[in-house]
Amino acid sequence: MRVPDSLLEQTRRVGRPVPRRPREQFTPALILLLLSFLGEVLATSLWRWQEGVSSLSVGPPLLLAWLLSRRAGNWLAATAGTAAGIGLSLSVLHAMPATELLLLAVGLPLPPLALAALLRHEGALRWPPSDFGRGARLLAVVGFALPALQVLWLYAWASHPGPSYRREDLLGLLLTHCAGYLLLVPMAMSVLAAGAPMRWQQVARDLCIALLLGLVPAWLWLPSTPVALPSALMTIATTPLLIWTLVRFGLGGACTALLACAAMGLSYSLRGGGPFGGMSASAALLSMQAWICTVAGALWLISVTVEQHRAASRRLREAYRQLSALTGRVLVVQEEERTRIARELHDDINQSLAALSIRLSYLKRGLDPTQRDAAQDLQQDLLKVSNDIRSLSHGLHPAMLRFTGLASALTAFCQSHAQRSTLRIQCEVAPPEGLDDASELSLFRIVQEAVNNVEKHAHAHEVWVLLRSDGDECVLSVGDDGIGLPRLEPGVAHGLGLISMGERARLLGGQLLVESRRGGGTHVEVRFPCPAVGAAGR
Repeated sequence: MRVPDSLLEQTRRVGRPVPRRPREQFTPALILLLLSFLGEVLATSLWRWQEGVSSLSVGPPLLLAWLLSRRAGNWLAATAGTAAGIGLSLSVLHAMPATELLLLAVGLPLPPLALAALLRHEGALRWPPSDFGRGARLLAVVGFALPALQVLWLYAWASHPGPSYRREDLLGLLLTHCAGYLLLVPMAMSVLAAGAPMRWQQVARDLCIALLLGLVPAWLWLPSTPVALPSALMTIATTPLLIWTLVRFGLGGACTALLACAAMGLSYSLRGGGPFGGMSASAALLSMQAWICTVAGALWLISVTVEQHRAASRRLREAYRQLSALTGRVLVVQEEERTRIARELHDDINQSLAALSIRLSYLKRGLDPTQRDAAQDLQQDLLKVSNDIRSLSHGLHPAMLRFTGLASALTAFCQSHAQRSTLRIQCEVAPPEGLDDASELSLFRIVQEAVNNVEKHAHAHEVWVLLRSDGDECVLSVGDDGIGLPRLEPGVAHGLGLISMGERARLLGGQLLVESRRGGGTHVEVRFPCPAVGAAGR
């Protein structure tokens, strides 16, 4: 038989690295080129208009976010795109020799590339940071060290033709790059490293709350607002909005809200209002940048605590999921063991007792009347033991549930239990259609455990069992007229019976409710979603 050539070619390719398509390399380079070009043009334009004070550094922070969120195979293309965008903006805005322009454009993306490579080498490439020490170090490097390196690089070229940076401009340059890194890196990371999508209803609700919280600083910062507050109190007005967006949308959402507040505050300040009104344009922008850096740094540190809480919640949910899976497996194994024991009791021990009873019947024929009466009593005792074993076997594994259904099995259980005890049991069972074997067994075990608890502990005279459908929900309830639930001491856990009932209710997709009734007695209720009509049954 001849193997197709296509299959042979696929076999040869096994184990070889898949070649990366040019589009995967070109797309990030083009995006970063455009963003870096536009960002640097805007920053340089504001530098000229605002007397040596720029707004935000765009290219290098976006490059760092891209490097932190993508595999190393695309790093060189992204770095080249960023350098090309910076170089293109410098060539448009300044008359510089080609060699000096190239060195300046290449030097600005190098610190982000070096930091990303160092983090990848140390295995610390994780976002957002959930360790406070690592988060503080990352904040110091990203928020200060990288901006300082880039400012020094720019200042080193101040004597060459092009942008004339003075010593007194260093503070504005440093704040420009600090604000860019502290804001744009989390914002870009939240987009590039997005996790599971949120439900749009939840997102819409959270955005509405954020807009309402944003109305507070917007009203207080208006030039015509009747409330006159100091600048410090005006900046504090954004705290509820920032905390809300940090908790709901993460650090990227909080930095987005901070950038929006800063733009709004600067606009109002230039018109005489806002938190920095009454200042010159350059002074207002410097004050706004200093405020952005301070608040963004605090948000970075607070986000570590928020992320630690989220990580702990995820670990707790995972532990609960594993525990629930283990408990469900234990219940399955328990049912399998019950079935095995019930089968051995019925097929082996009970059959042996039946054989002993038959042999006694033969022996009675040759005995005198006195001995025959003793043998008859012994045979009755064997019959009683056999009936007890049969009842125990049926309790361990209700065969009627498998062959006749849940309604018949529960009715038979209630009748047999009422005959063996003094309880009066009322049973009204109307199971919904579509219940599978596991669901029927869980419902039967819940009723069995609840009725046994009533018999052992409740001192009740009457028990009622009800199974019905209530719209899209099914309701199983077991009530009694006994003494009710005992009060548990603090730290005392429920018994294994209640724990087993609760776990079976969870397997049904519902919840278990156990409470004392006002008129006396206990009420056990399980609500779970009804199966869809036409679902697979037994």
